[in-house]
Amino acid sequence: MKTLKNLLIGFVIILALLAAFIAYHLQTHAVVTTEEVVPAGEQEQVQMAAKQAEVIVEGLKTSYAARGVHAKGHACVKAYVDVKTDIATQLQHGVFAKPSTRYKSWIRFSNSGSNMANADDRAKDARGMAIKLLNVGENLNHGNTQDFIAHNSPAFFVTSVNDYNQFVATKGDPLYFIQGYNPFKWRLRELWQLVTAYAPPPKSPLWTQYFSNTAYKLGPNNIKFMIQSCEEPKTSEATKTDDADFLKHTLSAELADTDACMQLLVQVQDANKQMPIEDATVLWKENESPFMQVATITILKQKFDTPEQQQYCENLSFSPWNALEAHKPIGALNRARKLVYEASSNLRHQINKTEIPRNLDW
Repeated sequence: MKTLKNLLIGFVIILALLAAFIAYHLQTHAVVTTEEVVPAGEQEQVQMAAKQAEVIVEGLKTSYAARGVHAKGHACVKAYVDVKTDIATQLQHGVFAKPSTRYKSWIRFSNSGSNMANADDRAKDARGMAIKLLNVGENLNHGNTQDFIAHNSPAFFVTSVNDYNQFVATKGDPLYFIQGYNPFKWRLRELWQLVTAYAPPPKSPLWTQYFSNTAYKLGPNNIKFMIQSCEEPKTSEATKTDDADFLKHTLSAELADTDACMQLLVQVQDANKQMPIEDATVLWKENESPFMQVATITILKQKFDTPEQQQYCENLSFSPWNALEAHKPIGALNRARKLVYEASSNLRHQINKTEIPRNLDW
């Protein structure tokens, strides 16, 4: 009896230590600011990240050079983005400044992988949704679009540009986060963000949530955004998931008969909560700052799966920096993305002997 009691006590102690260990790794010491804090040497790290982006594009090209990330597109679709009629006053900035405004847009759905050779929709992967609003006025890249780029995981898995470069240098090895023999120096929170980002596929590109990960301005506010279906996710058993391109085929079938509806929502930073703008691995808790809808996205009934429209979409370039000043990207990773996205886009267009379309309207 005494032996059993000692075993139970030992078991409880082990559970308590394990819980403390997990809690230790889940906590964050990220500093919460409302303004950007640029560390010394970051620009050199950004240059390195841009070079690595070019290496990825060059290294994975075949007869065609795909994007360095999100190489496989499922669809390029036409959609309207309608600002809410009763949008909250504090959110009326940039493209959301006037309630009920309607924008034409292009939307690209994709897998996140870089290698088109094994871009199988059935595999675990992250998924992406990129929206390009047209004719919004001059943006920070001297174009006239506003891009919203989102992924199906709410937080990113590296904290800085230096971390990103080191992770890429390992060719995406998860062991990067658990180096050394001291488990208290392991980075299990970041590892968890990476592991959970690579999830089984949704039934359709429409039936998952997409998050900005990184922070942006919305006028005087700092925000993150999220995109989701207007309806509860469908779990139709009729969906066929037995081919490598089933996400494209599913979406094609859905848009053959009817429009699709999605919502664009924003989450405003509360600087008194653990909501840093420089560390994208930290999830802003919804119970501390709920998402608020700013617009409705209507993906039109259409036939998108034509060679012409698919190629048109592949020639488009999306970037967080295709943004009005009111939607300026902020934080370390966003600062890096400006040059990284430019380098990747320029190189693939150079290799493919293509140009970014000038006429975006439809």
